[in-house]
Amino acid sequence: MPVVTIANAGKLSSDQKNELILKVTEVISEVTGKSMQAVYVRIDEVPRENFGVGGKPLG
Repeated sequence: MPVVTIANAGKLSSDQKNELILKVTEVISEVTGKSMQAVYVRIDEVPRENFGVGGKPLG
């Protein structure tokens, strides 16, 4: 069973999460040949101050 973890800096709306889950599941299912029911998607919302890019914090 494929397991996908998405880490996002900040919060997402319920609609954004639903769309991410659906579209990621569709792609993984298509590429691996696994059924959509076998694909697990986890979204981690990480506070922006816990992310850094280019040596600088986002928050």
